[in-house]
Amino acid sequence: MATATSLEKIDTSYWKTKDQEWVAQRQAQWPAIERVVSSGRRKAEVNTIKDYFLRGKMPNWKKYKEWNGDCRHVDLKVFLWLHPSDDHEVLKSLYKTYMESDLIHVEDVTLGYGSFVSHEFLSASSSKKTLSEYPFPFMGAKNIVLFRVLFEDVEYAEGRIRSLVGGQANYDKKAREIMEFLGYHHFLHMRGFLLQDIKLLLCLNNLYQYDDVLEWCLTTLTPNNEKEFVEGLKTPQYLQAFQRALFCINNFDTEKEGDTFRTRFVYNVRKILDERTFVPEFKQLWEDVKAGKIEVKKPWER
Repeated sequence: MATATSLEKIDTSYWKTKDQEWVAQRQAQWPAIERVVSSGRRKAEVNTIKDYFLRGKMPNWKKYKEWNGDCRHVDLKVFLWLHPSDDHEVLKSLYKTYMESDLIHVEDVTLGYGSFVSHEFLSASSSKKTLSEYPFPFMGAKNIVLFRVLFEDVEYAEGRIRSLVGGQANYDKKAREIMEFLGYHHFLHMRGFLLQDIKLLLCLNNLYQYDDVLEWCLTTLTPNNEKEFVEGLKTPQYLQAFQRALFCINNFDTEKEGDTFRTRFVYNVRKILDERTFVPEFKQLWEDVKAGKIEVKKPWER
């Protein structure tokens, strides 16, 4: 296990505080970051994040480990997102240091993971036209780097979180939902991705375009999520939402779109729907949509 001092003494040379141009760029980026990290945090916590972002100043980890609140300060997501490096290996090393430190609070990890998956899957398929309207962190292309850092070894992540929360029972109560986030609801948000203007930054950086992300999404189709999906189909609104989603996937105009990251996503997800195993109710829904047996109203409207 990493020592407590390793988190306090990470390599801060990535913060080029003597480079005026670098400092000016970071300062120019801060207002947009401040807007999204201020929600639910006191000014002191926001200033802690600001000091980390601009200067690489570490928080008072010992103080914050004993502090309980709805929002954390430099949680795992913030720690990695606001680090100057975009390099996978650099961030992976920092991730391991953070996860294995005795100085972190368990919620630094669970909230970090939870907010990342919520923002990058639930929120990122938003219909917002500009980033100024989007009330969540926008990571740009760094989101796929962070996804791969956080999820390339799910067994390790689950094991560490299980240890931090104090065993399997607490893991089931406090963290399992994070690692199984959305389940079949991913297909609803894939539809949102297909409805976005492809020129928008949220669309250009949507995680669903990546093959390894889609494979992770399939791991969230757990028995609990399968049961929730099957029960939900008994309500017309729920059923219609999935009919619209699958209709859009099946009927997306790939010829009109051309050879884009989104067209490649559509081909990939169609292949997955055809070849992989799903609960019978979902598989039948897909087959019926492909066969044109289901009338779908206004599938291309939000």
